[in-house]
Amino acid sequence: MPDRFNFGQLTKEMIVSRLRDIQDAPAVAAEIAKKTIVAGVKSTQSSAQSPQETVQEICSGTMSGLLLIEKDLPRGAVEILRCLAEAAQELHIDPSELMTWAMQGIAKITPFVTPEMRLNICCAIEEAYQGTGEIFTQFCEAESREPR
Repeated sequence: MPDRFNFGQLTKEMIVSRLRDIQDAPAVAAEIAKKTIVAGVKSTQSSAQSPQETVQEICSGTMSGLLLIEKDLPRGAVEILRCLAEAAQELHIDPSELMTWAMQGIAKITPFVTPEMRLNICCAIEEAYQGTGEIFTQFCEAESREPR
């Protein structure tokens, strides 16, 4: 059994191949992310891959896919976070912890978007989940300092 699974790439490919012509792609992408998170975390319990890493990769892959097919990134981020309550319940993980991991994954795409888009994503997250915008901004800043 491999020690690592590339859930980010898998999720991105699912989003790109299935949602290009879908009207409500951000909501559908979030459902795909939720199902992939539940399956991914369960399937990696006995591997070296942590649940945090799995969630980050899936959320990053989902947002990368939405970016590639030019869909609404702020809405995609909010929809992903909205789906996490159900996933947290199924996985018996603290929802706030899952949300933190997801925001870390979402922030991974921000070096590849305009500063205006980054701000739009942050504002959408803050509007939907008061108090999270500052945390998300910190994750974005950390990503911008990461070597590419």
